[in-house]
Amino acid sequence: MPFNFRYMPALRSRQQELLALKSFAFEERIFPLLEIIKEKDRVNNTRAIRDIWMEYILSPNFANILVDLPTYIRDTGSMSDEVLRFNRTTLSNIERRVEFFSMFAAVADKMIPVVSTLLYKSRETDSITRQVAALRAIFPRIAIRTFTGTFETDLAEINANLTAQDILIYDMDTAQPLNPFVKKQKNIIAGILGPYKIALRSAINTEIQNVKLDHGEVIADADNSLLELFSTSLQMNGFGDYAGIKKDDLSSGGTISPGFIFYDPVENLYYGYKGEVKNLAEFEDTIVPAVLDSDVVQRLLADYPEFVNQENPGYQTLLAIRAGTDSGKSQAKFKRIAMEHYLHCMRVNTRHGVFDQP
Repeated sequence: MPFNFRYMPALRSRQQELLALKSFAFEERIFPLLEIIKEKDRVNNTRAIRDIWMEYILSPNFANILVDLPTYIRDTGSMSDEVLRFNRTTLSNIERRVEFFSMFAAVADKMIPVVSTLLYKSRETDSITRQVAALRAIFPRIAIRTFTGTFETDLAEINANLTAQDILIYDMDTAQPLNPFVKKQKNIIAGILGPYKIALRSAINTEIQNVKLDHGEVIADADNSLLELFSTSLQMNGFGDYAGIKKDDLSSGGTISPGFIFYDPVENLYYGYKGEVKNLAEFEDTIVPAVLDSDVVQRLLADYPEFVNQENPGYQTLLAIRAGTDSGKSQAKFKRIAMEHYLHCMRVNTRHGVFDQP
């Protein structure tokens, strides 16, 4: 079996996720999945498309990276123009998808392209097979991403195209690991021989809003049980999620809503924190002290310091904000803090082989 990674964090091509991708040391048993949802990383970037994304792919912070042009995206009225345009011109077109991936032939030893069916976007049949056939001569390893809603129609193409050098990503969206529908499909997946199998799930319910968080309390609608069940219940080789943040609807803009989600790696729970008023100062004045003085952080410091040490960039940023050496008046920054803390916790667990245990 050519792979031995256990965790696959999905990071979308948005500012804070890209910053985390470039700065975080993922180590060899974590393969990030980069979902490219727009042509360039920022609107005003004048560099060539290939050069922009090549810089991210060539980062020394990971041994391999999976790159996806996600097909799950649907047009919405709140979606930014650049995402909407990319969805219509590239994500939905086989030829353009192949052209995009082919730009990175020079790094085929590091990058693994991810393909999915276009049947429900452009009504094209055999779309997985056509993409794999076009890319196989360039990339020695390919991943197919299938979804609970497309798996049954994808199955024949999965069996026909994936080899022991490839990866199968089973995207559960927000379905729970013990969902009867998932249970039925995982029995079929168990019979697929060859590819390395990864279960991907968004742990944080998309309906969760900062204003509805109970300050300092466990978030009941954040279910991170996949990392406990991917091997035993789902018989997968590894798992993936959205790196401690919500998989939102890719809307543009938004109002100030001071809130923060902090992960407890020992109990495998998420805690919510929110400001008292809609003011960015609430991040510094209310949220940071509440998190750092919480029972969760104090317990980690006392009994599990490896999770909250100098190697944890998210935790270090919280300390710097409280010390006044870094600004906390940025809603976007706290998204990155949440990701970096969560990624560090996953890194610690992969180092210790926690996810290797049946």
